[in-house]
This record gives sequence, structure tokens and C-alpha cells, in this order.
Amino acid sequence: MIQINRRSDRPIYKQIYDGFNQLIESGELSAGDQIPSERELCEQLKISRMTVRAAIDELVRDGLLIRKHGSGTVVSTTKITKNALGFMSFSEDMRSRDMIPSSKVLSLTETTADDVIATQLGIPAASRVIYFERVRLANDEPMALEKGYLPYERFQGILEYDLTSRSLYDVLENEYDCYPVVAEEIIEAVILNEKEARLLDISRGSPALLAKRITRDTKGNIVETVQTLYRADRYRMFFIRRRQ
Repeated sequence: MIQINRRSDRPIYKQIYDGFNQLIESGELSAGDQIPSERELCEQLKISRMTVRAAIDELVRDGLLIRKHGSGTVVSTTKITKNALGFMSFSEDMRSRDMIPSSKVLSLTETTADDVIATQLGIPAASRVIYFERVRLANDEPMALEKGYLPYERFQGILEYDLTSRSLYDVLENEYDCYPVVAEEIIEAVILNEKEARLLDISRGSPALLAKRITRDTKGNIVETVQTLYRADRYRMFFIRRRQ
């Protein structure tokens, strides 16, 4: 039970934050455990709903709690540290953490590249491309939402593959002798819209990390352009910087 000291100089919402943080660190609350509703916390602690919500909002922003559609607010699992200077496929990354990767394929189709996509892929405007959109999962939990394009003339056969359980990079390497080795990536913080949040099974307006990537193979040819939304409650970025 969280204790509130009304004589303390520390704001009450911060005391609630501290209380949940201690319960999580001590193991009294485990990953996936549901916390009491805002109404229940108000009644237990004899405080306003606005104060409770301020504390819960901060715990969600910091990745300690997750708001789930239809099941309230639950304790988050440990964040995955993504090395921003390393490069491996999502499937390789998850397997290295002893997690089982899979995908929910939302779209895999042929389309026409607009000027922006054509420029990113280094192909003529209005060229045919393969568009794919997938929810990436680890141990059946949605982790990221991925949208990308591949040059159609080079990879048209990919349309025949099932990318639900097979890695795209595995197909590229084993079926096309294409080895993605270099990624030019820009990462920014964004807020999820309703559709994105629903696909990732978290609340609308939740924070996310958006990675925009152009990938090249061993010959320097552009393989793909991809945008990936990573759940901020499940990811943090790791950088090593050297002073020039």
C-alpha cells in the first residue's frame, strides 16, 4: 500500500510516483500486474483524481506503467536497450535476447513510388515498388510498427513469401544473396495516433520512437527505406559519442 505524508515538502503526486516505483523495484508489483483504477486510488489515498492522474501519467511516460485498452493500467516489462550505433534485424535482436520474434503482416503489395520514396531508393519517379507494413512482436507482444519499401524490379519475388514468421533479411540473404550491412538512420520522439496505438496495444497519445532508415547492402546498393515506430515504454536508445 502506498503511503502519503501530507506534511512532506514533496508533492503528493511525486510521493505516489515514488510509492509505485518502490513497489516495482521490490518485486511486490511484477510485470503485467494491474494497478488499482484512478477512482480506487482516490478513495484509498483520500486525494483528488487530478493528483492521481498526474502521478500515473508520469509513470507511463517513464515506462514503468502501461495503459492497455480494456484492461486498465499495468506494470511494464523491462525496457529493451537498442544500441543506436549497432545494426541488426528485429528478428536477430529479439533472438539475441532469448525472445521469440514474429510479425503480423498488415500489407505486402506492389505499388508506385512517389517522388520522396523514389529518391530514397535511388530509382526513377513512378517506379514500381514493394510496400510492406508489419506489427513486429516479441513473445507475442507488439513491440514496433514497421512500414517500408523495396525496389520491385530487384525483389518482386518477395511478394510470394510469408513474412509472418520469417525474417525479411533472412529472405534477402538466402533467396537474393543480398546482405544489408549499413543503415543510415534518423530517430525522433513522436506521439502515437489512434490507429498506431491500437496496433501496438497501448493508449492513444503514448510516446514512441520513430526511426527512419535507409539500408544498403555490401555493394552499396540501396535495399530498403523503412520507418519503424518503437514503443517508448519498451525501448530506450543507447549511444556512444566521442569528442572530435
